[in-house]
Amino acid sequence: MAWERPIAAVTSLRDGTRATVDLVVIEAYLDELGDSGEQVIGAQAVSGSSISGNLTRWAVVPSGASWLDSGASWTWDETGLRPDGLPRGEKLQTFIGNLSALPAVGQAEIGHITIATLSPEGGIDGLVRELAGDEFTGIFAAGR
Repeated sequence: MAWERPIAAVTSLRDGTRATVDLVVIEAYLDELGDSGEQVIGAQAVSGSSISGNLTRWAVVPSGASWLDSGASWTWDETGLRPDGLPRGEKLQTFIGNLSALPAVGQAEIGHITIATLSPEGGIDGLVRELAGDEFTGIFAAGR
């Protein structure tokens, strides 16, 4: 999954300057749970396939590199915990397929996942997060 993480705020709305972002790639194990119908996540209606999974690792994509690169030379955070600032309701570009085949996408599915839930950070969930990574649910929409 690819996420544009804001790293600096817009300093002047008059200038129309876009916020500075890092492109962050997030790897996860996914389970497809079936057709979700239409759900409301945040303030948006989303339809597609329900998915759930656990994050395994993430990295900031170096400037000029494709998020669909193999990432062999990138610096990975392998804790399984989500990158700082990843919010519920975020829409992430998504590749579902064999990661070892990258940068070729072959028979993979390309689309977007809208994150519906993320693991809570405290209590017993904090212990589970350390062992299994952050759990999430979402809606996958192919080709959008």
